[in-house]
Amino acid sequence: MSLVQPTRRATAAELLSGLAWPIRARGPARARGRSIGQALGPAIRAFLDEDVAHLDRLRPEPLGREAARRLALTFAAPIADLLPEVMAEIEGLAEGAGIPLADALILQLRRELAAPGTGPVVAGAAQPEDRSGGLEGCTTLAFTGADGRSLIAQTADLPGDMDGLGTVLDLDGDGPGGRSLAWAPLGQLGFLGLNRAGLAIGINMVVAPGWQVAPPPYLIVRHLLGLADADAAEAAIARLPRATSRCYTLADGTGHRMIETTIDSCRRLDPGPGLPQARLTHCNHYLHPDLAPLDRVPAWSSTRLRTARLDEIFAESPWAEGAAGAGDARAVLADHANAPLSICAHGRNSPRLGRTVASVILDPAARRMDVALGTACDTPFTTWRLEDASWNG
Repeated sequence: MSLVQPTRRATAAELLSGLAWPIRARGPARARGRSIGQALGPAIRAFLDEDVAHLDRLRPEPLGREAARRLALTFAAPIADLLPEVMAEIEGLAEGAGIPLADALILQLRRELAAPGTGPVVAGAAQPEDRSGGLEGCTTLAFTGADGRSLIAQTADLPGDMDGLGTVLDLDGDGPGGRSLAWAPLGQLGFLGLNRAGLAIGINMVVAPGWQVAPPPYLIVRHLLGLADADAAEAAIARLPRATSRCYTLADGTGHRMIETTIDSCRRLDPGPGLPQARLTHCNHYLHPDLAPLDRVPAWSSTRLRTARLDEIFAESPWAEGAAGAGDARAVLADHANAPLSICAHGRNSPRLGRTVASVILDPAARRMDVALGTACDTPFTTWRLEDASWNG
């Protein structure tokens, strides 16, 4: 008697591996979301079945699908009220992927649902140590290139076994920002990117007390990509309630800046006087003196070690001479000094500890985004321009 072996289901990462990037989403908001859901539906459904989009791999006690759905739905009303076009995209995503709205919301709320014992999940309860930010968080550099254009270089470092789960989206827009290019984890509508108006946006985790049921920062980034410039984006960040804390990096034709936030405070960081190429850098601890006392980044985080390493790099050629360009920024994103606590983070064999899952250079003046879908040291960069019709390697 022969035994029939069960067929192994393809993982979300395996289902994504055969897709061509970017996913193009045209038309009004709901239609855009539907296009993304249709293109990514099999991978999204598999992802949700993998420990609730890997969220339960980050928690000491699993949340489970039904509890995650209930919690995610509590965010629906403020997202719909404050970001109605983004909510329409989420509704379209659910329709296109063939999943409930609650599941589409789970994908937008990874940080809010992954952090155990914090915020609206169990408000008022004792707060255990929050390890969900990952040991190796994002590293971001904004600077002025030799031609005078502002550039953003960033690693996207995430916990939760997110290798191979990044997506590249080419999105129509209804606002003054026009069409946009974005990199985002599977099913998520925002993380970082740039638009046709010439605005680029990066983002870094920072940890401060306080959570609230409000739009999550990555959906705020999706909204910001519909705006015309960094001034409008800074004003929107200040105006919108925010579920959790982040630092946003903004660049346009006028230069670059960083906006550190808690849920109820914003502080702007500008390049210091006399710094070559007007450099600004950020890892995962607060830099503004008003917010630094609120910092709750864990002591074991690599954030200060990575910051010190950036200072070492900038003391050397070509950064010291003010002659660095995009290629030099790629080299920064691939740096392994102090590994495994390095800028290019290869992880430490635990899903709770972050690793680099994408490396990105944003050139807003050229409407160009260079993406390595993995660590910059061993993954080729591919270039996409908003004016082009195909990837140019």
